[in-house]
Amino acid sequence: MAITIGSPRLRLGLGLLTAGLAVSGGLSGQASPHDPEGLADLALEQLAQVPVEFVTGASKYEQSIRRAPASVTVLSAEDIANFNWRTLGAALNSTPGLHIRTDRFYDYLGNRGFTRPYDYNARTLILVNGHRINDSIYQQGPIGSEFLLDPELISRIEIIRGPGSSVYGSSAFYGAVNVIPKKASDFAGGEVSVTVDNTLGVKGRATIGNRTANGIEYVLSVSGMETPGEKDFTLPQDWRDNTGLPDIIAHKRDGTSYKSLYSNLRWGGLEWETAYGKRVKQVLPVVYYTHTRDPSWGMDERAYSLFRYTAAPSPDSTLVAKVAWDHYRYGGRFSPAFANFHIQQPFSRAASVNAEVRWRQQIRGGHILIAGVEYQNNIQQNLGRNDLTLNQTAVSVKKSSYFTSPFVQADWTLAETLFLSTGARYDDYSTGENRWTPRVGLMWEATPRLTAKLIYGESFRVPNVEERFAQELGVVRNDNIRAEKNFSWEAVLSYKPTEAWTLEGNFYSTSAEDLIQSVPWDPDPTQYTYANRQEIVTRGAELSATAFFKSDVQIRISSTIQLADDKDQPSGIFDAPRYLNKLSISAPLGRKDLRGSVEFLAVSKRHDSSGANVDDYYVANASIRALRIWRRWEVTLSAYNLFNQRWQDPKNVGQVLSPPRTIAIRSTLDF
Repeated sequence: MAITIGSPRLRLGLGLLTAGLAVSGGLSGQASPHDPEGLADLALEQLAQVPVEFVTGASKYEQSIRRAPASVTVLSAEDIANFNWRTLGAALNSTPGLHIRTDRFYDYLGNRGFTRPYDYNARTLILVNGHRINDSIYQQGPIGSEFLLDPELISRIEIIRGPGSSVYGSSAFYGAVNVIPKKASDFAGGEVSVTVDNTLGVKGRATIGNRTANGIEYVLSVSGMETPGEKDFTLPQDWRDNTGLPDIIAHKRDGTSYKSLYSNLRWGGLEWETAYGKRVKQVLPVVYYTHTRDPSWGMDERAYSLFRYTAAPSPDSTLVAKVAWDHYRYGGRFSPAFANFHIQQPFSRAASVNAEVRWRQQIRGGHILIAGVEYQNNIQQNLGRNDLTLNQTAVSVKKSSYFTSPFVQADWTLAETLFLSTGARYDDYSTGENRWTPRVGLMWEATPRLTAKLIYGESFRVPNVEERFAQELGVVRNDNIRAEKNFSWEAVLSYKPTEAWTLEGNFYSTSAEDLIQSVPWDPDPTQYTYANRQEIVTRGAELSATAFFKSDVQIRISSTIQLADDKDQPSGIFDAPRYLNKLSISAPLGRKDLRGSVEFLAVSKRHDSSGANVDDYYVANASIRALRIWRRWEVTLSAYNLFNQRWQDPKNVGQVLSPPRTIAIRSTLDF
């Protein structure tokens, strides 16, 4: 059910945002657990809810959010458990300036008003414990059910907005998301978790974690999921008109199968971490105009294994060295609904070795210097496409590449309340790209309650293998394609009017140049090529309010205004909503071991790839979490898309209907 800007439903949504702030304001006179002395008076359940006030991903070391040279939001394990977010994308969707669209195959992250058709989250870097997860073929940042970690294994999620190439290089174009897994101390035994939903989908997880007598800490977890999704999907009229097929219903074409493994072993300064995930997802016929009676599907497989060594050669210095191996594989089968098209089997495979060494030195006067170098060798970068109708390989690309990237950052204490962060990274790619990317941040703690930041940063993204060596049907290779560039200014104001409330305003201007897009090929307009053609300027404001009360009530409210401008597309930029409004509340339900959480998300109208309007919508999710039932049991009942709203999301071509309401119950046993 679509709504329009100014409709009663959207006014209701905006009214809820205001009401949440006004009503809960009456609680603000209570003592706040942000005060260290107040923490001693909190119960264990309340301590678990205290917001995280530090970040590691902004500068590759742990620092106060107030002094980090970036706009940062941190979601904790308790946030994930309270709202029972099923994917990383669902968690990101709750934060200011981000929104998620889905084509029911992948989830796509809109970051400050920017997403693209045929773009697989290549401009937001996804990290696990600081390790790059974006693959070396498509540069895809996985945030949906294909993500490596079960959400229940996540300790916290760090959303770092703004250009991050001075720290991480390519793909940290609009920002980075650093996912921190739980440690052995978060389990101290084992857990078994089972989730079932009203589609007869089932997910299971088993985890053990502990510390041995000789100081070895370990975590081992396995997860699996089988779900049919929406069993009977009604095909839209445009699909029937374009294909000429009489089908009205796609039956059992939305299923997902997933399995994953995660392990971590620590002993002193040594750490060995391994993760593996494989997802097989059926593709609804409407996504790529495939046939209803010949299933189409895609498979994603990711894995990494890394060794990390951390040492403190002196009380004022820290050395971190890491070596990692990464694996990525994609495959699928797509049966077109058009008689003159052939059945296609795309495939890709990548293997990379990544190494990094960095040194952090504390200098007299409160200054910190970080210097390091990262090297990655993409040993294997293969992709292609088999034509199953003709029984031949239509395209096959076999490449390799590497990059070397020294970086440095100096954090200066200019005065007791004034801090300056300066950093830069030089990326040298074997494919010919090389670029310096700086970042400068000035942080002023004007009072204990007021912090101001002014940040300038640059970022870039090199063309991925598919863009550089085009293998799609009707796409011609362009040897002159080059890296995208981004230049950004941001001002951040954070103020605590009371002990409970924190108000924040982020104001930014971003200029993205030489953006790569598919355009008609000059010699033959019936074919396409990838070229640096698009420039987008985005200006916006993200206003948020968060509160934590001693009564254990938590509130988050945000309103985002973002204006994305492309002079070559006056009809409107693809999937760039002007307004995002969000409200989430989590509170005890009369007793300490029973908790209710609700979130409300409102997204304004957008455009699809043809420039057609996509109506605005709102969605509400709710969860009730019962802790320590029969001492060791925990049960959570959740309703996603509570009011069963069915809105359209833009996809590569056209639009696709959102998933229906899902009711799920999760039970967890500690042992």
